[in-house]
Amino acid sequence: MGPGHMMENGPGMLLPLVLKNIDLTDEQEKQVHEIMAAHRATFRTLFSELEATHKDLADKLFGPGNVRVEDLTIQMQRMAQLRTQLMQEGLQVAIEVRELLTPEQLAKAAEIKDRMRALHTEMRGLFREKH
Repeated sequence: MGPGHMMENGPGMLLPLVLKNIDLTDEQEKQVHEIMAAHRATFRTLFSELEATHKDLADKLFGPGNVRVEDLTIQMQRMAQLRTQLMQEGLQVAIEVRELLTPEQLAKAAEIKDRMRALHTEMRGLFREKH
């Protein structure tokens, strides 16, 4: 599992792209890999639990008999909790990696983030319906 899976639609999604484009030193790359390795087991556990909870919800939703929203509340609450934990873990990784960067690398990362945001805005504009 790569670092891009850390945070759905969050800053963690940018992390791999940013890191590839800010000229990390060999030592920084080594430290980033160590940070990722230190968090890997937690991510695997959380993603595995999320997948199992999603499967349980789908089985109940598409299983026999009547289903009400109340019947799925436990699964929905667990999914929300797991997603929050994933986002927190991803943010922790991003902060740990950020601490390794020089001011110049941080400035370059900010430029990449701004360009990606502008591109995202442009893409959303392309897909809006014309009225």
